[in-house]
Amino acid sequence: MHFGTIGVRGQRLGAFLVPVVVVTSNQPGEGKTGVAAAIARHYAYLGRTVKLARIDGDGRAGDDARFFGSLAFAPGSASAPVAASSVADPGADALLVVEAGPGEAASIANARVVLVAKGRAPASAPAGLTPSAVVVTRAGASAPANPADAHTVTLAEDRTLAGFSVAEVQALTGAETLIEGDCPDGTCDHLVISPISADAGQPHLKRFPMKAVVVRSDRTDQHLAALRGDTPCLLLTGGQRPSSNALDAAGASGVAVLLSPADTVQTVAALEALHENSRFQGERKLDCMARLLEGTALYAALDA
Repeated sequence: MHFGTIGVRGQRLGAFLVPVVVVTSNQPGEGKTGVAAAIARHYAYLGRTVKLARIDGDGRAGDDARFFGSLAFAPGSASAPVAASSVADPGADALLVVEAGPGEAASIANARVVLVAKGRAPASAPAGLTPSAVVVTRAGASAPANPADAHTVTLAEDRTLAGFSVAEVQALTGAETLIEGDCPDGTCDHLVISPISADAGQPHLKRFPMKAVVVRSDRTDQHLAALRGDTPCLLLTGGQRPSSNALDAAGASGVAVLLSPADTVQTVAALEALHENSRFQGERKLDCMARLLEGTALYAALDA
């Protein structure tokens, strides 16, 4: 995942100065929800009361809203999508960060609301909005429409932001959950197929941090080799239950263990879509997004 340029301008709706962050991308899963969550966390960590809301409008709204509702730094955030017409000024010193699609964004105009609006690629604001900042996601996306008016920064690509969750692995493969693990909604950065040779197992697998390892269910030697490395998820193939030794070791290590009914080739084919449309979730992704945005002019633009 790559974040391109951020441009700084202003927007006034009625009597209110509304900070508008337009996040543009070519497809779902490229960072819009992450930008909203990181903005909310930034102000929460400065001591402000912050809430998040996701406007209803597309198939991912429910997942995004549930993620917002789970964030400890924003208690009281809506865990289900809300209508744009219900967005109100939170009052006092509270700040509301709202993620909205192009059709709903222009109707939101409140003093203590930061609107994270989904734009269309190339980088352009939804109709009726002039952005305080434009965040262009994905390598190759276009720069803001009027770069002469903007401060611009480039954010580095980071593999963590494209990470996938154990739940997504389970959904794509139809695997049975044998052990849930300590962090079932955590994320992995790599999908690794175990080698055939037992001797090569541990050196090979140790090359990849935060990985999901795909391995035949009868290869206990490879199961144990994977568990000695940084492995949040063990995906067994072939449909046969593994040895109790492997399950006991995984349980003691807090590693999630899934059992796919298909063989290794079919399982890996089912997982090809993992990095194409992964949801934004988990503390690791949020930490990474926050770190990237802290190094930009975004917050100076919103505060102005």
